[in-house]
Amino acid sequence: MVIAFTGDPFLTRRAARAALRERDVDLAGVTELGESLRAEEMLDLASQGGLFGQAALVLDFAEAFQGQAGVKPRNEVMKALERVQESAIVVVLDPDATAARQKAFQKIGEHRHLPTPRFEQLPRWIAAELKAAGVRHRPDVPGVLADLFGEDPAAIASEIQKLAALDEEYDADRVRQLVNRAAVHDAFDLIEAIATGDAAGALGIARQLLDEGEAPQRVFGALVWQFQLVARAVALLERERPRKVGASQAASVLRAKPRAAARALELAARIDEPTLRAVLGELLEQDVRGKSGGDAELALETAVVRLSRYWRPASAPAR
Repeated sequence: MVIAFTGDPFLTRRAARAALRERDVDLAGVTELGESLRAEEMLDLASQGGLFGQAALVLDFAEAFQGQAGVKPRNEVMKALERVQESAIVVVLDPDATAARQKAFQKIGEHRHLPTPRFEQLPRWIAAELKAAGVRHRPDVPGVLADLFGEDPAAIASEIQKLAALDEEYDADRVRQLVNRAAVHDAFDLIEAIATGDAAGALGIARQLLDEGEAPQRVFGALVWQFQLVARAVALLERERPRKVGASQAASVLRAKPRAAARALELAARIDEPTLRAVLGELLEQDVRGKSGGDAELALETAVVRLSRYWRPASAPAR
């Protein structure tokens, strides 16, 4: 029996353990093959069930097969999986499986795809996790956990277990108090504050990043990269006009993760080319200032305040 799990690394491994427990497999006796995974060795171990009880293997494709060098041995293992006896249980973890490999797993045995929850799916997934853990909560709690942890199922699941252990009924404020973790702020949060003309909010996010130990140069680098992504999204929207561009298409064209691509599209819809050129010029000026002996933190703070002026509501450019 072959059971394959693809998608989010944490969710696939958790689901694999659950599948083994459902089949009364002692997890302590499971053999896991990673770097040493080879087709013939896998078949040999899977065939030993008749002598030592039911054979149970976990194959970690992510660890075993990396880069071009891993293509041939992975294909050999895929072929070998077709010869696994029904009496053995072989669980495959392949987080980055292509659509073609997913189809191949469906032909070989059972297959479950567990993608990382994103966008509006994330709060719904969190709500389901809270319910499964028996955590009593107000409706705003899933959204707060999504804001605090972002797209990190492992961290969210761990926090939910802590909440379950305390056995309270939680609201948003209580969760924030217990988690004691600042909301996830990345360069897109800065850009969004800038793009709404919120100079104070942008300055606050920049200072929080600096207080948390981020080097000004890293924040500048992230800002420049994200605005370049937005610039490419502007070009994509213009090229495809009047057709609507979805997050999946944008992710493919921009070579970015779906979440980043979707947010880039949102911002691109509110930015015209002249403003974008001015923004990139302002960023470059302050970045050079911070790297040329000036106060790097002051340069960053100056940049976010000046950039916010381009999107003040009263002077926002018409589109």
